[in-house]
Amino acid sequence: MRVTSRRPLAVAACGVLAALVVGLPSHAQRPSGAEPSLAFDSALCGAGGDLEVGFLLTDAVDAPGTYAVTDVTLRTGPESSPWRDAELGGTLQPGAELPGAEAGPLSGRVLVPGDAGRVELKAELERTPADGRTERIELHAEADLDACTPIVPEQLEVPDRVWGPYGGKRTIPTHVSPEGGQTTHPSVVRVPGGWNGYEYWMAHTPYPSGNSAHEDPNIVASNDGVTWVVPAGLDNPIDDQPGLPGPYNSDTDLQMGPDNTMYVFWRVVIPDASQERIKYSSSTDGVNWTAPAEALRSSMSARRPLSPSLLYENGHWVMWAIDILPSPNRMVYFVGGATPAKADWGAPSTVALGAMQSGKEPWHLSVARDGDAYIGLLNDTAQGSTGRDGDLVFVTGTSPTAFANSHFGAIPRLKPGMHDHLYRATMFADTEYGVPGYRVWYSARLALNPNVWNIQQTFLHGAAVHGSPP
Repeated sequence: MRVTSRRPLAVAACGVLAALVVGLPSHAQRPSGAEPSLAFDSALCGAGGDLEVGFLLTDAVDAPGTYAVTDVTLRTGPESSPWRDAELGGTLQPGAELPGAEAGPLSGRVLVPGDAGRVELKAELERTPADGRTERIELHAEADLDACTPIVPEQLEVPDRVWGPYGGKRTIPTHVSPEGGQTTHPSVVRVPGGWNGYEYWMAHTPYPSGNSAHEDPNIVASNDGVTWVVPAGLDNPIDDQPGLPGPYNSDTDLQMGPDNTMYVFWRVVIPDASQERIKYSSSTDGVNWTAPAEALRSSMSARRPLSPSLLYENGHWVMWAIDILPSPNRMVYFVGGATPAKADWGAPSTVALGAMQSGKEPWHLSVARDGDAYIGLLNDTAQGSTGRDGDLVFVTGTSPTAFANSHFGAIPRLKPGMHDHLYRATMFADTEYGVPGYRVWYSARLALNPNVWNIQQTFLHGAAVHGSPP
């Protein structure tokens, strides 16, 4: 049985959090004895460019027996797209039993990219009639949706601010089941014209419910920055550690190096040895990666550099990191050699950042080049904490050891139902709607028990963007 619903978009707007709303379909009472029905309900277009799509599963009037949901899957885009776990919010969940037509439907909501175009939900149900025989049925509901695009913020009153709306959630494949599960620490490289079949490449670390056993470097690729896949033949993760209380990985950084070779860097913490290491692996095709090697080794009693951010420039590697051993945390800068090998790195220099937000200290960061300037997003944290109340602050400088920061969160920390703490981000200079700015993927946490981690995508504007006057 297939139920197809297609609804045009109606527009409603209210300030920065304006929304496009898909009209609600009417639900006529079904005749006695009919099967349950699955129907598209509504879609809400958020300021960050993602769509929250709702579905309803309604029992039939006087239907014989009881129905229980056994599985719910979703696919977006063409009908040839793969099915995946729906990750629905609401009552439409595996294991739920239909409460009967009089009690109302089960409802489920899911976030999809704003340019998904088509969404289809499949629900598998198990019916137990009065005679005790078990039967299975499969229901479908689909909708064709107009595109949802992020709201372009108007010029801010404060001229040196870079700012944008919170992002749209992205489903990133991971080596953990389900494959589109929670992840963090994104690092994106864009290669105009493509590199081994893809224009965008991302490193990230799966982190379902904050489980460090899965916080291992993964590689994915995309041709639009929105839909991400694991390239054929690639076996994630690049490195595997057991997780706490043993060694664990974190903090990926992806960079293009010389000879058309891509490098992925990550941090390894070894509690028993009181050591922290920055490791790396390289690839010329994005599929086959070299065995992990060390770029840096530190004793926890001497320094603790986390969130490494590297660039290859002028024939050698350079690296920024946040040293969390002193208090408050500080940003440091290392100069290496023609390869990232640990023998080539010099002693760190402290990087000037300017005054932080009140009660905050540096936590994670990423740095990129924009012409003659260095730009970046610095994730801060409440002093003495490990990522609490994190914001993303825009930083820029013409020297690798002296930056100015915006002293202002560039992205709203609160996205209802999705995140209330921001984390490591990655960005590069770009344009959107003909306006210069910065394309950003950021990780964020929703403080629950356990925590929920996901990656969002947005675009930042403001007066202090590339190509604009100082």
